[in-house]
Amino acid sequence: MSDFETRLTQIASVIGQIDDPKVPKNIRRASKEATEQWLLNKSRDLDVRIAMTQNKLEELYEDPNIPPEFGTLILMINTELEKMLTEI
Repeated sequence: MSDFETRLTQIASVIGQIDDPKVPKNIRRASKEATEQWLLNKSRDLDVRIAMTQNKLEELYEDPNIPPEFGTLILMINTELEKMLTEI
C-alpha cells in the first residue's frame, strides 16, 4: 500500500468520528458516502478522490446543524487533504 493510500485510510478513520449520535443522521450518512464513494474508491484517480472528498466535506461543514466540534474536525481533515493534493 502506498504512503498516500495509508494516509487516506487514516483520514477515513478520522472521518468515521463523525458517525456520532450528536451529529444529525443526514450528515453522518453523507460523510460515510464521501468516504466510501470517493476517498477510498481506488477505481478513480487519486487527485479526483481527494478533491471530491474535500468538496463533500465542505458541504457538510456549511450545514448549520453540524455540532461545532465536528465542524472543526472537518476543517482539520480538509487541511490534511489539501496538503496531500499539493504533494501529488
